[in-house]
Amino acid sequence: MLVECIPRPELRAPVLELIARVQKAHTGGEFTIALADMFTSFGLSLGAGEWAKLRARGDVRFTPQSESQGAFVNQGPKRELPTEDGLTIIIPSSLAGDYITTPSSLTLKFDEEAALRGCKRVFVLICQDIIKIDADEHKVYMDLPGEKYDLCFVF
Repeated sequence: MLVECIPRPELRAPVLELIARVQKAHTGGEFTIALADMFTSFGLSLGAGEWAKLRARGDVRFTPQSESQGAFVNQGPKRELPTEDGLTIIIPSSLAGDYITTPSSLTLKFDEEAALRGCKRVFVLICQDIIKIDADEHKVYMDLPGEKYDLCFVF
């Protein structure tokens, strides 16, 4: 991990809440969480209109496949969400992958062609898939191809 982590102490509570929520729900079988609720934990700053688009995408469906692993999926219209930090997050029509849950962590690993994309405008919009998101009691780490593009928030 070569990227410098940005202090975001305000993310601690929503991240820990998401980790606990997934861990608890995982033991009971299939469950859903609103995509907008998940984004709250990822530290992305969106305007009111972008939050409305995100809420319109509905729920992420989680299907446990073992004691600590499962699959997730969310489907809807493709969305481009500009953040207040100058990034654009693209949600594909099918957002899917696998997850790992423990009492103190959550990992979301996205499938190819079904991953969130992080974009930055440099004359043109340059985008890369987010490979996975790791969250624990200390940080949120968004892994993109090439470590220099990763995002890390600590609390």
